[in-house]
Amino acid sequence: AKESNLRLVIAGLMLGILMAAMDNTIVATSIGTIVSDLGGLDKFIWVTSAYMVAVMAGMPIFGKLSDMYGRKRFYIFGLLIFLIGSALCGTAQSIVQLSIYRAIQGIGGGALMPIAFTIVFDIFPIEKRGKMTGLLGAVFGSSSVLGPLLGAYITENISWHWIFYVNIPIGLMSLIFILKAYKENNPPTKQNIDWWGAITLVIAVISLMFALELGGKEFKWDSIQIIGLFASFIVFFVGFLSVERKVKDPIISFWMFKRKEFAISQIITFFYGATFVILTVFIPIFVQAVYGG
Repeated sequence: AKESNLRLVIAGLMLGILMAAMDNTIVATSIGTIVSDLGGLDKFIWVTSAYMVAVMAGMPIFGKLSDMYGRKRFYIFGLLIFLIGSALCGTAQSIVQLSIYRAIQGIGGGALMPIAFTIVFDIFPIEKRGKMTGLLGAVFGSSSVLGPLLGAYITENISWHWIFYVNIPIGLMSLIFILKAYKENNPPTKQNIDWWGAITLVIAVISLMFALELGGKEFKWDSIQIIGLFASFIVFFVGFLSVERKVKDPIISFWMFKRKEFAISQIITFFYGATFVILTVFIPIFVQAVYGG
């Protein structure tokens, strides 16, 4: 591939990562204004949670689909869904609407993030992959930190609607760069989609999220509703593990966890991610909700 084309592809991928990562955190410092405008103080946490759940559920599914049918079409699909979700978020008239539109955004983000890194592995030789993935990783980290700052600035000086509309020009630039410069050479592979694995994983994650979000607020922790949600999580997660061990092309290849280095790196990543979300999302929300800061 031409050097100029590779640069455009990387620029397009960086813009996509910029949007998807920034939207993890951009609402954190704007939620007070959004709630005062739309109402729904008891449901505001779903504005963030809906996006994160959709991203997490979408990542393994779109990663597998891109292996089967090509990276470019699913990266573009993710971009378009993300932009549609962003436009809808800016028009939301209630917290419930905004949460639904954020989930649509998250579906797009769930395609953008894994496919962007996979494209790098496809188009660069092995000696350059570390540098390029590090570049995308740096964009992801800095964008996540930038989100709350940019969200606060836009909300105070323009309108909270524009924390979502700002994605549209960024996404269109990414779309133009990818359409123009990315020539996919890797043929799609013949694999089966692990639909049962995907379904059980999504239901397990959603059940756990609802249990943690509703427990102690809408329902008591020992209520039948919360116990039922935790039970649903356990049943479907066990079902997911069972399915993944039997299917030919699992969503998650658990054999990788037998490698000590990989297993340790995933544990570290989990705790890093949890700490990062607390610092960049939940602390700003807590300060606004409790102290009005």
